[in-house]
Amino acid sequence: MFCFVIAFLLKDDANSYSRVLKHEFYNQNKIDILCCGASHVSHGLDTRIADVEFGKNVFNAGTPAQQIDGTAAILEEAVSRYKIEKVFLEMDYGIITSPPAKYRTDSTADYIVLDFLRNPKIKLAYLKNISNSKNVIHSILPIGKNKLMTLNPRKIFGKIKAILTGTYFKYEYKASDSAYAGKGCVLDDEAVLQGSLYEAEFEEPFKPTDVCEENLESLNKIVKICRENGIELVFYSMPVTHFYLQLHQNYDEYISFLKNYAESNGYKYYDFNLCRENVLSLCDSDFSDDNHLNKLGVEKYSRAFCDFFTRKYSELDFFYNSYAEKLSTIDKKLFGLVLKESEDKKSVKIIPLSNADLEKITYDIYFENGESLRLSGNAKFDYPSVGYGVFRIFGYVDGILNCSVEKSYFGM
Repeated sequence: MFCFVIAFLLKDDANSYSRVLKHEFYNQNKIDILCCGASHVSHGLDTRIADVEFGKNVFNAGTPAQQIDGTAAILEEAVSRYKIEKVFLEMDYGIITSPPAKYRTDSTADYIVLDFLRNPKIKLAYLKNISNSKNVIHSILPIGKNKLMTLNPRKIFGKIKAILTGTYFKYEYKASDSAYAGKGCVLDDEAVLQGSLYEAEFEEPFKPTDVCEENLESLNKIVKICRENGIELVFYSMPVTHFYLQLHQNYDEYISFLKNYAESNGYKYYDFNLCRENVLSLCDSDFSDDNHLNKLGVEKYSRAFCDFFTRKYSELDFFYNSYAEKLSTIDKKLFGLVLKESEDKKSVKIIPLSNADLEKITYDIYFENGESLRLSGNAKFDYPSVGYGVFRIFGYVDGILNCSVEKSYFGM
C-alpha cells in the first residue's frame, strides 16, 4: 500500500492530457464513434465539430506513441463498456512499422496504456504482452523507470497542492502552448515556419516486411473485435507534411500495403495525405512539427474529415489516386532539405525534397562570418575553414523563395 501511495504522489500527472482523457473515457453516457491510434489521433479530430456533423458522440482514444497492441486493448475496453457503432483506426506510419512488445521493454507509452485499462481480464492480458521474465516485477509495480515519476520538488509540491485544493480532481489540461478541446483532442499553438524543415538523413524506404508479425496480429485482433461486435471499421491515415512523406521516399508503397490489407479483410483505407486541395489544403504552418497538426490544422482537417464521411463528396472528388499523382498536380515547391554532412565533418550535401525539376532549384547560403554562396540542384559546399557559427540556406524554385533553413556548423 505504501508503494502505491508513493507512486501516486511522485507521478507527474497533475497536468496530463492522458489522465484527463482516461477520466472522460470512463464517464461518458455513451460512445458511438471511437477514433483509435496514437498521438495523431489526439492531435486530429476535434470532437466538438465531429459531434455536430455526425450527430453522434465521438471520442478520441489516442495516447502518446500508443502501439497497435495497446490500441487493440483500449478498443476491447471500450467495447466492454459502450455500444460502439463505428471505429476509425488511424494507421500511423511510425507506429505500424514499430517493433513488437518484446523489443519495447519498459516503454512509457505501454505503461500509459496499462494505466488506462480497468477491466481486470484485459489489463492482465496486456500486462503479459508487454512483460517478460526480466521486467515482469517492474511492470506490475506502480513505481519505477519510465512510469512518469518525478523527483522534482517543485512538481511534487505542485501536485500535493493540487490534491489539497481539489484542482487535481477537476481533470483539466492546461499548457502554455496548447489547449484541450475535450474527449481526447489536444490543440497545439506552435506552428512550423514555412519551408524551415530539414533532416540529416532520409528514412529507410518502406517495405512490407517492416510490419512485424506481432503488429499484423494486433491489426487482425482489432478486425475480429469489430466483426464480433457488429462495429463498422474504417482504416485511415492522418495528413502530415510533404516533408515527412518525402523523407520516407516511397510513401505510395505504404499506401498500397494498407489498401491491400484493408481490402483483403473487406474494408476500405483512406489516406488524407491524398486529399485534393479544394477539400483540404494544408501548409507547414498548420503543423506543430513535421507530422502533427496544430490547432489551425486540426480545425481544417476535422471539417474535411466530417465532410467526407458524411458523404458531401465522393471518393473520386475528394482523393487523388496516389501521392505521386498529387505531387504532379500541385504547385512546384521545395518542401524541405536533407543536409547530409560528410564523414570528415567538413562539408554538407544539400538534397532538396521537392516536386520540381532539379535545374529549377537554387540556393543562397550565408555564413555567420560573412561568406556566401550560390548553388543549385543537388549541391555540396564546404564549411568555412576557421570558426563555428550558423549558416542559413534560402531555397528557390524558379527564383521564388520556398525554403529558409538555419543550422549550426563547426569549421575543422
